[in-house]
Amino acid sequence: MVLNELMPVWHRRERHRLSMDLPAWAVLHAAENAVWGDVPVFRAMMAAVALGRRPFPADQRIIDLFLSSGFAMLYRDGEELVVGGVERISRKQPVVPLDGDVAERFRSFAEPAHLKLAFNFRYRDGVLSTETRVFGTDKRARRLFAAYWLVIRAGSGFIRRIWLRGVRRHARRVAAGPPIDPAPGDAGR
Repeated sequence: MVLNELMPVWHRRERHRLSMDLPAWAVLHAAENAVWGDVPVFRAMMAAVALGRRPFPADQRIIDLFLSSGFAMLYRDGEELVVGGVERISRKQPVVPLDGDVAERFRSFAEPAHLKLAFNFRYRDGVLSTETRVFGTDKRARRLFAAYWLVIRAGSGFIRRIWLRGVRRHARRVAAGPPIDPAPGDAGR
């Protein structure tokens, strides 16, 4: 699992899985391309949290929420995709840009007062799994995130399970349609 290479150590982790009998190419395509319309409950929750400030169009990819916020596709192949980003613990500071070799920049980042966040989708042996990992680069970052994690943990798990079911719905549509090109290769490696 490439997530282990990109973030072998973490302070908080959450894992979820869902069985499905679909071709791997369709599942990974769906994980990357599922849209807000595939997950109406998740979409409504995000709209409520955003207090209407940020629209979540039904045809927009969910993953674009992360990619447009400074996260990067760290890796993608026919079995796994990994998205990651680095944030300062102060909300006044934006996400740290991961330029150049984004996977290596992410892996080696160690400046204090930051959180490294990564999640994956992996499809193997008929099971789609997602894992989210968070690493605090110093004690203060870990302590602040631990308090935040206590508040959001249950909701985060609920959202991940909804997202997995949305990916399955999307993958069923993809698999039933005309074939598409499989993964274009790995990104960030």
